Amino acid sequence: SVRKVTRFAEQGWLTIYYILSNSTGLYVMYHHPHWMNTSQFWANYPEGHRQMTALMKSYYLIQMGFWVQQIFVLLVEERRKDFVVMFIHHIVTCNLMGWSLFTNYTRVGNAVLCCMDSSDIFLSGTKCMRYLGFERAAVVSFVVFIVSWIYTRHYLYYKITHSVFYETYDIIGPNTLWDPENGAFYSRASIGGFTFLLCTLQVLIIYWFALVLRIIYRIVTQNNLDDSRSDSEDNDGDDGAGNKATGTSSKASKRKQRAKSKDD
Repeated sequence: SVRKVTRFAEQGWLTIYYILSNSTGLYVMYHHPHWMNTSQFWANYPEGHRQMTALMKSYYLIQMGFWVQQIFVLLVEERRKDFVVMFIHHIVTCNLMGWSLFTNYTRVGNAVLCCMDSSDIFLSGTKCMRYLGFERAAVVSFVVFIVSWIYTRHYLYYKITHSVFYETYDIIGPNTLWDPENGAFYSRASIGGFTFLLCTLQVLIIYWFALVLRIIYRIVTQNNLDDSRSDSEDNDGDDGAGNKATGTSSKASKRKQRAKSKDD
């Protein structure tokens, strides 16, 4: 159908974008001191944090542009059941990126973006495989998605959040380091606000993981790999929230209504 072709194009584009953005993000991190080392988020702050390489700055600004346009896309496309959650997510993400860029917490921002993009590759990829009819490949991709989600969006994300709230105290210290002219914007209030946004994002991620668990339950009990966020028109197998049983009963109801109208 036209709808499925459109959805496939959307998810295909997202898969390509996440592969490129995650690869770039990992490359940037690998060539900076904070590769797999959260203490380097704050070491020598703000010196060494103010001057961004051309690649780091380009990567960061492109990511910010992507998430700003995602807000626009969310507002103009057909609304789904998790519209409010998605809207909050996009607003929080843009605020985190803007805050981290302004305060020179970009190493943290780079790490968070890599955590988010890694599992998104497999999420969009799974949907593309379903549209192509590769059900077994989609199930394998979905399993990889679940594992990557738990590892990056919960375990690694927790380590990042812990670093923001606790390691800053150990490395930078309890005293305020506020010198805007030299790129220093550290205070416990600033860190507290940044941590609050990170925790808000984690709450949304937990909500989505609960939906993922529902999908796992349907796979085990009904062999059904439908997304749990769909609009009503996606019940024919598109990437959405209603399940196949609901879609079937809806179609049956419509047939009964047409038959009744003919009898009248």
